[in-house]
Amino acid sequence: MKQINDFDTHHQSLLSQRIKLSSITLLACYPLFLIADISLYRSLDNPDYVLPLALVHLTGMLMSACYLLFFKSVHSRFLSVCYIGLYIAQGAFSSFNSFQQEGNMYAYLIILLACASLLPIRPIIYAILAGIAHIMMLGGLFYFNPGAVSLIMLINFTGGLVVSVVINLSFYHYLRKDYSSQIQLEEEKRNFKSLFFANPQPVVLIDLDTENITLYNKQAGHFFGINTHTVSSFSLTSFFPEKKELVSLLGQLKNEVKIENYITHNLVHHANWMMLNFELLSYNKKDALLISVTDVTRFKRIEKELQEHASRDVLTGVFNRRAGIQYIENLLQQGKHPFCLCFVDVNNLKRVNDEHGHNEGDQLIQLIASTITLTLTEDEYLFRHGGDEFIILLPQKVHSQAEEFLDKLQENLTRLNDSKIKAYPIAASFGIHDYAPGSTLTVTEMIEIADQEMYKSKQRQQEAQFQ
Repeated sequence: MKQINDFDTHHQSLLSQRIKLSSITLLACYPLFLIADISLYRSLDNPDYVLPLALVHLTGMLMSACYLLFFKSVHSRFLSVCYIGLYIAQGAFSSFNSFQQEGNMYAYLIILLACASLLPIRPIIYAILAGIAHIMMLGGLFYFNPGAVSLIMLINFTGGLVVSVVINLSFYHYLRKDYSSQIQLEEEKRNFKSLFFANPQPVVLIDLDTENITLYNKQAGHFFGINTHTVSSFSLTSFFPEKKELVSLLGQLKNEVKIENYITHNLVHHANWMMLNFELLSYNKKDALLISVTDVTRFKRIEKELQEHASRDVLTGVFNRRAGIQYIENLLQQGKHPFCLCFVDVNNLKRVNDEHGHNEGDQLIQLIASTITLTLTEDEYLFRHGGDEFIILLPQKVHSQAEEFLDKLQENLTRLNDSKIKAYPIAASFGIHDYAPGSTLTVTEMIEIADQEMYKSKQRQQEAQFQ
């Protein structure tokens, strides 16, 4: 019931505006009608035709003036119905007058169609008003010109009345349906906003035409640092500085409408991570993109820690064999640059275990690993191959540079021995394999070659000790 009353109020407001515009137009045109009436009066010999026509024009002018004067003070619905009824009656009287002079009634049909389409009212009221005017006009015609009205003319003009009633019905129901759609749209908009601002997660709505933020909730304001002063500086590109990534995402959205669990950096706090969910929707009859945000920084840190634990050797803290082999395979897949693979074997580990215990043997392995780590530069890589064996990877290095690195490592080991921190020598043997782009050797084959080179080096060291 409330929606019906609301529609009646809305419809009456629309009707009043249209009648007001029609009244202003008629008042503006009245001087032209007056000139036409005077001209017809002078040129025609039949004043019985011109005077009623002038009366119709004068009545229309007075009716329009009265409406403009009283439409705010008098019940507007009653005034509108009276205006339309008098307007139709004027059309009927004008056509009756024209029929006396020229034998046509076109003005009546024009008025009916104009009222039905431009000023649609409740169909039953329109049918009553038009029916009364129609009966009065036909009654006048039969009374004053009983032989001039043919059956075909009667059928045609009555058919015109029926058509105008149907048109009025169609336009009236269209207005009601359009109003219901607007009310439903407003209700959906209110519900959307309620859910939007009540969402505990950061949420933003972006206009796809302008790529600017249309709505954001309080959580999004805190998360991204958005407020009324800074919102204009945020746009869709704030989430995707790379144009290529944005174009790819929008293309995917056109096909899928929704994308979930898209993980990327928080561009405001780059160290943080966020998971984005995207959905295309219509807001205010425009294409919009809804973005909901979940802060996954803590989970990414946990994931990184788990990856670190999975790829690290427990005893030494350096990368383990699985991570190291994967690193070499990545270098081989790139295949663009040379690199050196250095095989490291800890000397005298069995003797240390036998004479000082396995705990001391573990400390020897840790000392070798930490000394190598301190010798590495940023782009160099160390992993424990197993037991007392380590592998060092020197990207974009050649054999001579690898030898320089091992000389520096040997100097660090010598200083460690000079400090007398252990009762046994801290030493290792080394072997080098050079990888050149285009090589077909596998990871296992390269490690075996470096192992053989290390064994040769260890033999030379032992032979030198006996000489």
